[in-house]
Amino acid sequence: MENIYPEEFGYHFSNGNFERIYRQTASVFKSRMSMNDFAEAASEFRDGTGRFQLKHQSQLEPGIKRFCWVDSGTERMVVTAFNDAGEIVGVQFDIYEKFKTDRVLTINRYHLPFTGEWFVLWGGANNFMNYHYPHKHQRYAYDFIRKEGGMAHSGDADDLNAYYAYSSPVTAPAAGTVVRVLDGIADNVPFEMNTEAPEGNAVIIEHANNEYSLLAHLRNRSIMVEAGDEVAAGDMIAQCGNSGASDTPHLHFHVMGGIDPHESDSIRIQFASGREPVQGDNVRGRK
Repeated sequence: MENIYPEEFGYHFSNGNFERIYRQTASVFKSRMSMNDFAEAASEFRDGTGRFQLKHQSQLEPGIKRFCWVDSGTERMVVTAFNDAGEIVGVQFDIYEKFKTDRVLTINRYHLPFTGEWFVLWGGANNFMNYHYPHKHQRYAYDFIRKEGGMAHSGDADDLNAYYAYSSPVTAPAAGTVVRVLDGIADNVPFEMNTEAPEGNAVIIEHANNEYSLLAHLRNRSIMVEAGDEVAAGDMIAQCGNSGASDTPHLHFHVMGGIDPHESDSIRIQFASGREPVQGDNVRGRK
């Protein structure tokens, strides 16, 4: 029997062809879930739905493509991941949530908080493109990494210094006053996280109109500003690191309506460029 092409997955799922889908899953998937368990879970999720249509697709790493299928009547969402061999390496059942806050933008316009070219790992106003989205305190947050030749690192993936983002300049996204600095938190070795200090080393800047930006997971002892300092858009304030709840070096950036990143609601960012970046985009900051 021929393989299901990624673009055909929605048709087969909608028609309950779960055994055929399961046969195409990778061995590691099969080792974690039996065919009967998969068919039972898929059947329960599909119950009461219509047709699952392809909504989004993206590629975050070489050799793996992700696809988002949504049933418009129930807003149920199936996310699949295919490798280059055509194997299904992941299937996730979820709800394609949307919130009224999507229509509210920041009053200020913000620049990308770095120099050079970066990649949007997570970002966008839905929970396929942005895993932050279900959580209102970071709903419109971004995670940025740097890539060369499609890879986030060169050489040893266990070496922090092999990551292109590590030690890269982080800049102020808009003029404002630094109101909080967290520093002195060690950078994690790759693939480990410090959940006790989730932001890691971080800077919070107060901008006009009671808007605050958070730049997090900064490199230990790289922060160049202190609380009370005035900054202009594009001023270098730190280096990208791997501190806090970060498993590999990346920059977390979002804008919020208060100073507390756990209590303040995230606000969808209005960018100075006039274009909103989303997951999978290559974007360029100021030179």
